[in-house]
Amino acid sequence: MNRPSLYAAFGDKHALYLRALDHYWTLGHEGMREALAYDRPLAEALMRVYREGAVDLFPESGHPRGCFVIGTATTEAVGDALNRGALAKGLAKLDDAFEARIRAAQKSGELPRKDDPAVLAMLASAILHTIAIRARAGTRRVELERFVCKAVAAICG
Repeated sequence: MNRPSLYAAFGDKHALYLRALDHYWTLGHEGMREALAYDRPLAEALMRVYREGAVDLFPESGHPRGCFVIGTATTEAVGDALNRGALAKGLAKLDDAFEARIRAAQKSGELPRKDDPAVLAMLASAILHTIAIRARAGTRRVELERFVCKAVAAICG
């Protein structure tokens, strides 16, 4: 697609970027919804989320890929209100998915009810972000696997 056609289809570069970011969030949330299925224990569901995220970050060959959100949206959010809103909305949706799954685990007796599910959800999200950042920084996949196992154990008690 040449530049005039691209802009005719999507608007300016900023609008194209925001559409791409929205699409990236949508794909990530769909994959996460499947991984967090309620038909398995919470620890298994969390491990599935993190492992699937790692598969995306560690291609068969080449260098680890980065995360579109971590690599661009967090930086651009400082000076761009629309980007900041898109980032906040995407993070809130991520946290909400983790929180709903954690609440279900509490309701079924899998997790103690004394723990704040919103805080545990933010922790679960932070683990996902850390995987992306550290993969890009060169941390080996095996090291991230060990980190994830400890993090899931901390969330699940």
